Amino acid sequence: MKKKIDYDEILVRMGYFMNKANLSARATSLKLGYSEQFMKRIYNKGVELKMTTWLEFLELVDITPLDFFYLGTSYSKEDKNVLDLFNSLSADNKQTIIDLMKKLR
Repeated sequence: MKKKIDYDEILVRMGYFMNKANLSARATSLKLGYSEQFMKRIYNKGVELKMTTWLEFLELVDITPLDFFYLGTSYSKEDKNVLDLFNSLSADNKQTIIDLMKKLR
């Protein structure tokens, strides 16, 4: 069963993508146009994350909402590239790739 994504999981994933982008909470806050303590206040739940801020964050760390929710902390550019390539295939070719992957396990 897949883990339910709640507010705490959103914060965990944000931290993961900040680390991948080599951004501290302070640097992230400043790059988003807020005070140095902004991200720290979000993590301490003193300020609730707004959707517009979250979308700006995604742009800052160069990911899409799909990357954030679907791949989450398993994200890598290589995985995303494979998914993009896979999604561009015909249904028959997708099945061929799936069959090949099963044989390679």
